[in-house]
Amino acid sequence: MHKQIIRADVPENGGAYNLCVRYGDMLYLSGLAPFDAAFCAEVAAARAAGTKVPPMPDTPFPRQVEIIMENIKKLVEAAGSNMDCLLKTNVWLKDQTQAEEFEKVYIKYFSSPEALPARARMQAGRTPMDCGLEIEVIAYVPNDD
Repeated sequence: MHKQIIRADVPENGGAYNLCVRYGDMLYLSGLAPFDAAFCAEVAAARAAGTKVPPMPDTPFPRQVEIIMENIKKLVEAAGSNMDCLLKTNVWLKDQTQAEEFEKVYIKYFSSPEALPARARMQAGRTPMDCGLEIEVIAYVPNDD
């Protein structure tokens, strides 16, 4: 087995990490923040120039959850998997009072309650660029048998 970097149509911000790594049938997704392509380009340019990273745009919290969940979906599908193959998610919320709003969006990405992964959800002391949340994932690629 060897480590494989998975890329998809998910914006990257020039950080010192890969968004998704596959090892055998296992997938490891870095903590993903709700950054769209335009903001990622601004962050990457600031990092490359050694200047201050811009502030996170004022994006409604449910939309932030959607951005992350769509990016997770793109990455696991690019690796040959699907959302029902998520085994574990770690969710860091900037504000735990938004847990109910989070759940309403999150649950839509799974085919049934039985498909939901194990999960930790906690309030973070501070999130990247003060965004509303970050999500990290461990998943697997199903066998074609």
